[in-house]
Amino acid sequence: MIRGLYTASSGMMLQMARQDVLANNLANANTSGFKRDMVIAQEFPSLLLKRMGEITRKDSIPRPVKPEDIGSLGTGAAVHQIVTDYSNGTYKATENPLDLALDEGCFFCIETPAGIRYTRNGSFSVDAGGRLVNANGQPVLGLDGPVLVDGDFVVDEQGNIIQEGVTVDTLSIVRFPNPNMLTKIGNDLYAAEGQEPETPDNPRVLQGYLESANVNAVREMVDLITVVRSYEVMQKVIQSQDQTLDKLINQAGR
Repeated sequence: MIRGLYTASSGMMLQMARQDVLANNLANANTSGFKRDMVIAQEFPSLLLKRMGEITRKDSIPRPVKPEDIGSLGTGAAVHQIVTDYSNGTYKATENPLDLALDEGCFFCIETPAGIRYTRNGSFSVDAGGRLVNANGQPVLGLDGPVLVDGDFVVDEQGNIIQEGVTVDTLSIVRFPNPNMLTKIGNDLYAAEGQEPETPDNPRVLQGYLESANVNAVREMVDLITVVRSYEVMQKVIQSQDQTLDKLINQAGR
């Protein structure tokens, strides 16, 4: 009986974690370059139940009955890991030369107080010092450090920044052997602890475009409704277990 309480409560905790992830996906459905997260669950080890200890009498001689399998009993579930879906979102034209989009798997390099971080959100602007910066005012890096622009410029597919026909810098664009090892740290940034970035041969930069989040709001809402209903089912299981325990202790116990 107590095992049933633990099993149901573990299911409730799993659904709470899924709800938090789905809510975050929905909150960022309009964030450029955002990648949706998914919760991967794992079950606790199942128990094999057997009917044991029974005795039969044959010729007035008691004989043990061979144990018989009843079936397996699940013992609950838990969050195994939260993984990010790095598939591309759709590209939308903005006609803003400061908006940049990248091919799948590539990242812009951003200078932060904590070191170099990475993003796919190419919604940039130019600060008072002429630096190309992200929405948080952090410099976008080129091969020569923070990118400096003065007036109109063109970015070709290789990330070269061209002003008046002269290449003044090249955007620092990288990709990773295993993107699943990246860590989201907020503000559309990723940290890459434990692996070195690689320079892609063809980053395919699109100027005047932004990549939409790869979040399907309808699908996320359907999943959220499913999570809420699963949570309610687990609540009812716990209420049922509690009522049964109450009868066992307070009525049968008398």
